[in-house]
Amino acid sequence: MAQVARATHEAETWLYYAPTGDDREEYVDYDGLDPYWALSNLLINEFDGYQELTDVEINGERWDIRMNYSKSGFRPRPEDDVASDRLYEFDINAQGRGERKCDYNISPRFSDMRKSDGERTTTAFDHTEPDEGISIHCQPSNLALDEVADLLPRFIFELADSADVGLYHGYFAEPFDGRITAIERYLRLTRTMNEKLIGTGGVFDRLAMLLSDADGTKGVYKFDNERERGYHHVVRHGSTSAAEMVSGHRLGGQIKSYLPEHPEKFEPDDPLYHPKLGVKFVQGRTASGSVPWEDRDEVVRELDERLVSLLSWAEIPTEAGGTTYVADDHFDAGPAEESVPIHTDPTPRLEAKQEHLIVTTLRDMTAADEEIVENLATDGGRPAREVADAAGVGLSTVYRCLQRLEGVITSDNGHVRFVSEKLRQEIRAITEAAESKIESAADRAAQLVDMDVRQSASSAFDRWLAKYGAEFEAPSTEGGRPVVRIDTVLSKMKTSYSTDPLVDDVLDEMFEAWADDGRDPRDLGDAIVEVTVDGSSMRRPVATLR
Repeated sequence: MAQVARATHEAETWLYYAPTGDDREEYVDYDGLDPYWALSNLLINEFDGYQELTDVEINGERWDIRMNYSKSGFRPRPEDDVASDRLYEFDINAQGRGERKCDYNISPRFSDMRKSDGERTTTAFDHTEPDEGISIHCQPSNLALDEVADLLPRFIFELADSADVGLYHGYFAEPFDGRITAIERYLRLTRTMNEKLIGTGGVFDRLAMLLSDADGTKGVYKFDNERERGYHHVVRHGSTSAAEMVSGHRLGGQIKSYLPEHPEKFEPDDPLYHPKLGVKFVQGRTASGSVPWEDRDEVVRELDERLVSLLSWAEIPTEAGGTTYVADDHFDAGPAEESVPIHTDPTPRLEAKQEHLIVTTLRDMTAADEEIVENLATDGGRPAREVADAAGVGLSTVYRCLQRLEGVITSDNGHVRFVSEKLRQEIRAITEAAESKIESAADRAAQLVDMDVRQSASSAFDRWLAKYGAEFEAPSTEGGRPVVRIDTVLSKMKTSYSTDPLVDDVLDEMFEAWADDGRDPRDLGDAIVEVTVDGSSMRRPVATLR
């Protein structure tokens, strides 16, 4: 069954318009600021500064359109014939069905722009071939990114037509460049299923705890249950954390589960009673900053991969249909036109790193180190002097312990603690279960951790899963068989009209990737494979397909 579709909630983009290519050759008199002066004439001279249209039909949808202006922070050029010390900016607000809307702020751009105080300012046009044109700040809600650009000229020409003013159709036909600074993709699921995300030990909890220890990561997990359980839970993260979650991802931002502002107003039969799960790209949390407009499809794809993978990690069905998802005005809960790869849950891999750190670092502790660590595991942390007194050692011994156990315990302005709550909980569990010191407890931990398998939870096999849109389900009971679900349609034989990958080749790649991760191919030999081959869906033991 097809994956559930995703919808765009909010976004922020900058679109740049200027005559380029054929425009310059066909219209000799058309320069970059002509669209700006045309809008200025329309709004100031025709509309006297304000115009509002209601119930305008565009592509079968009714829109209310409003246009006004405000003063910008930029000086006009000496040659500009304006009766003001600052240029105008034009604002177009369009309201469609439900909460579909967009605010456009339209500003001129030219060489040597000056602020109102005379100081020179830089703009995006300083780095493009056209050195003057129009910059439009777009803030849409519940519009696909392409709709933001496609609807703009329709709104403008509806306004112009209302004044019987003609505008050149090419002014806003297509942006020559632009930037995306934020976008959120979302779906809506039932409150019951949402508990798998926000509950204790759920995906949000696991990601926040384990990402906090990954090198180079930065983020925060915040939750607000005061108004209602699940009112607002958010994990904010940067680019490094994005890559830790899914290899190759680079967009920082946030993962958010949230209810409306007044959740008490909605009953269970109302879609707004149930929470949204959103994955958002935020410029300020991404190492590269904004993303080029031309890469918009790639941005949406990365967010969708992360969103659907989160569901999989929480063991929430990712398929459309059933009772998991709740349709609203903009999320139809139907099947997606295109499925995206579901990536392996990173939390076992991240957790394995921590357990490996526990095992390797604590095994060679001194007796004094053991006393210090046991005390810290019990109370969580305290000033260095109190740590020394509790362990019966000198202050210098505590600081030598800090050096030896770097990466496990740390000191913040003299307050000694574990580097993460996760490590403290792990070590406390070991010490409470052990009958002797931590040295023997660490040996016990090493036996319990399947290091060879869990440390390679992503790498080659993860890349194979992503390549073919596959999922791997480990046996749920002792003696059970693993299940591999492959979303890509495969073929049994190569024909002149088929471009589908051969099933033999794909399964050979699967075994090779499994072995490359240091796993025993025999563990995969009795797997069940769910796949479509030459149009026929099947569920068979892997041995019968090779």
